[in-house]
Amino acid sequence: METAADPPNSTEMILSHILNLFVNQLTIIMTVTFGYFSDSTFPEDFSILLTVRARKGKAAFLLSLYNEQGIQQLGVELARSPIFLYEDQTGKPSPEEYPVFNGVNLIDGKWHRVAISVHKKTVTMILDCKKKFQKSLNRSKQPEIDTNGIIVFGTRILDEDVFEVTAGPLPIMLTFLIAIQQ
Repeated sequence: METAADPPNSTEMILSHILNLFVNQLTIIMTVTFGYFSDSTFPEDFSILLTVRARKGKAAFLLSLYNEQGIQQLGVELARSPIFLYEDQTGKPSPEEYPVFNGVNLIDGKWHRVAISVHKKTVTMILDCKKKFQKSLNRSKQPEIDTNGIIVFGTRILDEDVFEVTAGPLPIMLTFLIAIQQ
């Protein structure tokens, strides 16, 4: 049996390792990033799939990926206007340029299926398999994300806000996938 702290042991599972978690009220899970990615390389183009129901009105980071210096390189904040945080090895984009999905409320107390896909310099959010939103992602030509850090589920390091579900136990599915190129 594999736990959330154990990296996948098969190279065939390149980025399709699924964490099926049953969350009870407040949850914080932390694990090392190394080993979850083929050849210890985070892909340039990727997708994050989420099935979540957050406590109504309570914004918090659901996912944060840090490098070994403790710099947050990737994050998903559930909010009335969700933020996709991405910072490559050159520091691009700047925090002022992080994609903000205005008009998308992920903290309304309802179940949501969310797909976030990064392809080249675009980040796309698909909400509940219906609504599609695209934002520019001003990253480097050859962006890199350091995989020698940690993944934090449920908050950010030094944050007081914790991801909170409305009732438990509820299944939360978090999946990293290689973006399908069309």
